[in-house]
This record gives sequence, C-alpha cells and structure tokens, in this order.
Amino acid sequence: MSAILEETYLGVEAQRIYYDLRKRTAAFDLIREVVPVTYALHAGPDAGRLVGASLERLEACASIEEVEAVFADCRASWDEAGFGARLTTDKEGAWHRSLLVGGLDRAHGHVVDMGNHNNGFGDYLLRVNPSVEHVTGVDHRNDPNVLTGDHLDFAHQDDVTKIPLDDDSADTVAFRVSLHHWTKPVQEALLAEGARIMRPGGEILIVEDSWADRPGLTDNALTQQYRELSDEDKVAALSLIDVASCFMKEETVAYPMSYRSAAEWESMLTALGATSIDSTYWGFTMFTIYGAPMLVIRAVMG
Repeated sequence: MSAILEETYLGVEAQRIYYDLRKRTAAFDLIREVVPVTYALHAGPDAGRLVGASLERLEACASIEEVEAVFADCRASWDEAGFGARLTTDKEGAWHRSLLVGGLDRAHGHVVDMGNHNNGFGDYLLRVNPSVEHVTGVDHRNDPNVLTGDHLDFAHQDDVTKIPLDDDSADTVAFRVSLHHWTKPVQEALLAEGARIMRPGGEILIVEDSWADRPGLTDNALTQQYRELSDEDKVAALSLIDVASCFMKEETVAYPMSYRSAAEWESMLTALGATSIDSTYWGFTMFTIYGAPMLVIRAVMG
C-alpha cells in the first residue's frame, strides 16, 4: 500500500484510509490538531470534542471494521446532538466568498463552472456580476432541480473526460474544488478540454486543496506545520481531512486522493499554453468545516 493511495474509494468506503494510512504519524499528528478545531469553529465546542474523541478511538483500531464502527458511532452522536443544525445555511455568503477568492467578480462574458450539478453558484454569479453574460454549469451528475434560464445553461457530461462545449466558446473555465474528486488522468483531460474551449486571452481558474513551498496568506501555526511535512505526508493529510467529513454524514462522492502541489498545477497549465499564471496559496483558512489548505490559480491562456 502506497502512502499516496492508488485506489479510488466511493463515499464512506474511504473511511478505511484511517486504517491504511495509520503509519503516517506526521500526517495524523496534524489531523488531530486541524479537524477538531474546524468542527468546533463551525458547529460548536461539543462537536469538536466529539470528533477529537473519535480520532483518539481511531488510533487504537486494529481493523478496517473497527474504523468503520468509529465513524458510524460519530455520525449517530452527531445526529442525536443536532450539530448539523448549527452549520450555516447561508449559501450566498459562501458563494460570495468563492466569487472574491477566485476573482470571479472580475469575470466577463461566458463563464463555464465545472462540477456544479445544480447551477446555484452560476445563478448567483449572473445576479451579482453584470459583466458575466452567460454561465454554463457542467457536471456528470443529473440533478432534477438544476437551475436554468435565459443566460444560465447546464451541460451534462456523458464522458467525464470531455466538456461538451464548442471550441473558443468560453471566457473563463472555473474548477472550484472539484478536480481532486477525479483521478489524475481525468484531471489532465479536463484541463486540456478547458484550454480547447477557451477563447484567446481567457482564464482557467483552479481552486484546490494543495500546498506550496512558500508561506500561505494565512500563515498560521497549522499552515506552517503542514509545510514541514514530506510531500507524501502532505497528500496523506489532505486525504484524511477530505474523508473527515464522513464523521458527520454518509458521503457519496469519489475520493481518488489525487492532490497536486501548486508547482504541478502551474506546470500543467504552462504546458497547455498559459501565457501568465497568478498563483495564490492561502494555507489553512478555516473558511468552512472542511478546513483543507487552499490554492487559487488564475491562468491566462494564449
């Protein structure tokens, strides 16, 4: 078993990585610091204590079955205590943060929003940025409640490696915390597709869980501790943080553990013809209960 996991797990299957990666002690040391803090910050101190106690139990697990039992117990206690009701329901606040962090307040023309199955963000973008004339959400999932309108479309992916839009049809292609749910070959195919549909001078936006060999904008103690890890431990830590959401709900998303460094993303975009790249590493922001270190890249394509 590699520290950088080679198998994609679906939903709660991914809980097993807390057993698979048990020897990654440096990654686990960081997780014990990060995860209870983010849960306490967004759902209250009792929620943080519940998750912290569950992490302690996981250290003693001698089998995958024991790991699964710890997660199931934590979810049951979470629901019984009603911690989920403490999480913010302010979607527009989160969308506005995404708008500003990604620079989409400066977007114009046609914006393609990758991995957005319900078009909620696209609808918001059209309402607050008059320079955006059209938004197309793209996803492989079919949401019966997807929003559409005169300037808001949805394009379904029959093939997850393709973007079903014409060449030279987009001014911005946004990948907002979606690429790490795909394997690396699919990531490479989707970025190439983004470059294909891009008009000259348009931008590819990537917002991702990542790391960089430089201080983060939020260079707190956790960000500094994360920077000191080996690359394999960085990937392990991101994997453990990602799957930690299974403490509060039965996830259904894919976990291929396909994280990349800032340098890797930048190199891929350069190879695809980027003429300039603006790369901002935030580190641990604590913006949401899902508290992974954040990277924002805006690449102007030739």
